[in-house]
Amino acid sequence: MNCYDKALSLLALREHSVEEMKQKLLSKGYNKNEIEESVKRLIDENYLSDSRFCQVFIRSRLKKNPEGKALLVLRLKQKGIPSDVANKEVNSYFEDNSEEIAEIYSNYSAKLTNKKGEEKAKLKLYQKGIRH
Repeated sequence: MNCYDKALSLLALREHSVEEMKQKLLSKGYNKNEIEESVKRLIDENYLSDSRFCQVFIRSRLKKNPEGKALLVLRLKQKGIPSDVANKEVNSYFEDNSEEIAEIYSNYSAKLTNKKGEEKAKLKLYQKGIRH
């Protein structure tokens, strides 16, 4: 399987960041030139997008394990997203989905309070950067 086709098969499973894709293809034994050409083509064809990856990642993260903006930015940077892109996408997501996020945080806070008590819940929310 050539590098481009392998990348497409990985994208069929889930979104990937550009850096994540490069690392995966490198670990599969493809050379850097093949990888760069394939990644450029995927970006040009809009199959690979850091912006789209961020949106999917943020949505998933908030639903599974809610966190504040700073932690989301940190996690995106760990996935190879440049700082400026991570900040822009997190801020944009929070602006566009403020009501949904408020509800997610409220439900998460209530769940934690029921499970751990008010003081421990407040501490956990603070650790996750959730100000609600």
